[in-house]
Amino acid sequence: MSTEANHNTLRTLIALIMMVCLSFGLTANNGLLDKGISREEATADLNFYFKVIDEQHGNPYLYISRNEFQQLIADKIEALPEQVSYQAISKMLVELNQKIRCGHTSVTFSADSFRAISETPNFFPYPVSIIDGELFIDFEDGELPYGAKLNAINGIDAATVLKELSLLPVTDGFIETKVLRDIEKKFGHYFLMRYGASEQFSVAYEMQDGVKAEASITGGTATQMLTNNYYRPVYKMHERYIHFTHFEAVDSLSTLVMTLNTFNAKPEWFLKRIMSRYDEEAQKFNFDNLVIDIRNNEGGDRRLLNILYQLVSGQTLSDPSTNSTRTLDIDVDQLKAVNGSISEDAALKAEDYLSERFVNAKDGKFATDQIDWYAGDFKLDLDLSKLKFEGQVYVLTSGKTYSAAADLARILGNLDNVKLIGEETGGAHIARTANILLNYELPNTNMKVQVPVIYEEFVNTNKENGVGRGTFPDFLVTQTYEDMMSRKDTAFEFALNLIEQNSSLGSN
Repeated sequence: MSTEANHNTLRTLIALIMMVCLSFGLTANNGLLDKGISREEATADLNFYFKVIDEQHGNPYLYISRNEFQQLIADKIEALPEQVSYQAISKMLVELNQKIRCGHTSVTFSADSFRAISETPNFFPYPVSIIDGELFIDFEDGELPYGAKLNAINGIDAATVLKELSLLPVTDGFIETKVLRDIEKKFGHYFLMRYGASEQFSVAYEMQDGVKAEASITGGTATQMLTNNYYRPVYKMHERYIHFTHFEAVDSLSTLVMTLNTFNAKPEWFLKRIMSRYDEEAQKFNFDNLVIDIRNNEGGDRRLLNILYQLVSGQTLSDPSTNSTRTLDIDVDQLKAVNGSISEDAALKAEDYLSERFVNAKDGKFATDQIDWYAGDFKLDLDLSKLKFEGQVYVLTSGKTYSAAADLARILGNLDNVKLIGEETGGAHIARTANILLNYELPNTNMKVQVPVIYEEFVNTNKENGVGRGTFPDFLVTQTYEDMMSRKDTAFEFALNLIEQNSSLGSN
């Protein structure tokens, strides 16, 4: 790899780490984990949390009734001691938040709190893989052997750890794949949130041959933990896993592999990258098969879906949905940002946006006529006329395929020339709440609460897929322990094998 390529890879890695760090928003430091607030302050934060969910969220009671949710919060308040530690109140809020079952609704710690702990070695430092309900070390440069099965950490058996950590990540509806992949991605973060900070970890583990052993490992900083996660073995094997967007040709199979780890890219740049594979003289793309890998894609700019749909189908994307919101007024008390904007008029702009579209009051909600966002808000002023790939498309999905990426899997999955490979997506197949995202700060803990405002239910979708489930693949392919030990990228190799079989049969 050239020096410039190394620099680009390093810059990308640093950007990835910073992006994930900010999304974590961890707690202040080991002292502040134990430091607390009064019962009255904790009560105020819990009540404020309920208020913004109850008044601003587009559809918080899709999977739990308002009475049930309010009673859960009342029970927590009643059980509060006179002093509540930051760790206790944070875990309480995160577990309550999961009851809503909305992947765009989150409770995290403030950025100031994260910065205070980022250099403190209190995190379990190594990535894990979850295979058949068991935890395995997925890192080969640490003190623990690669592939070791974790039996216990700090005296807590691994089954209990996995069960209790599963109460913390957010997910849409009843999608378990997103919860599991989120735990893999942020294992050290969730372990700290659930069990507290620890500079040393006592680990009981077991090797493939059944030999059991114990070890004491030193905790890592947040940066070290996240860097290790991006250097787990399967990721080391190819640079495409540490780039936001990466194109690679498999010449022997006349296949282009398009790895899209995010949709945070400018549409003009993205289209230019795709068109670099277009043969102007032959008037077609210079590959016969296309693999789109969105297993590590948690969404971003939905306008990119216009480009990808046009490429795969040769047609303009149309994805109508029915939409509603429960408010036209944005509560500015403790409001810190709207869709990432911290300008003073961001809330007013959001209210104007809602008032223009949602005018029909019904059943306590404001509805609008059926909307095709891709024909309006997401429409691109770009020439897509040459975007028409004629071959077979294979889309790789996982529980980390979320938001706009899950939309892409759902939409492309309806096309005859597309096969989905991998596991159930992390984003809901039928409906979700998103679009306008409000970010509040609780008055006493300073924890951040993200609240989505617009509920969107997709029209052209398979309702039999199941309420509260993601999009299911045509081929369910998950990594086995044997594949992990041999550093095999199971779903990717499955796609290449399909291409090879189809090519030998002349079906392409």
